[in-house]
Amino acid sequence: MGSAKSAILILLVAMVIISCVTAMDMSVVSYDDNHHVTAGPGRRQSIFDAEAELIFDSWIVKHAKAYNSVAEKERRLTIFKDNLRFITNRNAENLGYRLGLTRFADLSLREYKEVCHGADPGPPKNHVIMTSSDRYKTSVGDVLPKSVDWRKKGAVTEIKYQGDCRSCWAFSTVGAVEGLNKIVTGELVTLSEQDLINCNKENNGCGGGKVETAYEFIVENGGLRTNSDYPYKAVNGVCDASLKANNKNVMIDGYENLLANDEHALRKAVAHQPVTAVIDSSSREFQLYESGVFDGTCGTNLNHGVVVVGYGTEKGRDYWIVRNSWGNTWGEAGYMKMARNTADPRGFCGIAMRASYPLRNSFSTDIRSMA
Repeated sequence: MGSAKSAILILLVAMVIISCVTAMDMSVVSYDDNHHVTAGPGRRQSIFDAEAELIFDSWIVKHAKAYNSVAEKERRLTIFKDNLRFITNRNAENLGYRLGLTRFADLSLREYKEVCHGADPGPPKNHVIMTSSDRYKTSVGDVLPKSVDWRKKGAVTEIKYQGDCRSCWAFSTVGAVEGLNKIVTGELVTLSEQDLINCNKENNGCGGGKVETAYEFIVENGGLRTNSDYPYKAVNGVCDASLKANNKNVMIDGYENLLANDEHALRKAVAHQPVTAVIDSSSREFQLYESGVFDGTCGTNLNHGVVVVGYGTEKGRDYWIVRNSWGNTWGEAGYMKMARNTADPRGFCGIAMRASYPLRNSFSTDIRSMA
């Protein structure tokens, strides 16, 4: 009888162990067709590694990645696994935003910063044309729309991809000019970032630049050419001055910096036109952002140019609509909903610290025109 009881006890213990292992296996990370992490953070290492490698192979195909050697691919896989763990653990916290396997999922945080940050941290020392303005200073009696989305008004071109060129400064400048040109003329024209990269010698092309200097260049050098005339190459090139006489160039009359550290002024400005902003995009959460209202880790070390193309509220949470230049596989098809009306007057990620907008003399800023 003693041996029988012992056998039964051993069998019960074995069943408990098997149950625990099975439960652990069920929590192994998996990814659905839309590349969303669907499982929790607890898992056995061997099973995680096996599934992560399958996910990595699928991700490589989606993003058309190619590596120079087997060793380089293994190194990228190691980084990818680390980012996948981070995504899984963060999403398990049920935050108001989700992370995912963006095109930067095989980059370390240091590498991501080197590739993606191209906005110089401060404005140029000697402004030629720029003036600070209270044009959009809020006042009693202002009636602003509860939400604005310039995409729905046809004032935003398709999402673009800057590639490995640190040219966010050019994309953010061009995006704001495209929007203003649509508002003034009724025509949406896709303009050339390569024009700025090649010809705006006060900036550093794919080495980075300042949006203020880009605006000044557009004013002083005959406007911006169209993307069809001067297509984007994602590398520095020689300026093609022969196109300057092209009557299709889109002009601006100047630009202004928004009052600093004032989200209310930024909202008023965005109600009238898309606005360039320089933000801090250096966090790992920003690198891997997929959807939702982002209020994760973010500083105020300004390093990345974007365009603010609207604002709204989702489930009681206010947000800015931020247009990026990292293609449509990052974020919400290339956009981020960034937390708005935070306690910090500088705005989340410093979005209200250094915002600016182009000017056309024929453009009215009467708030009634936006009602």
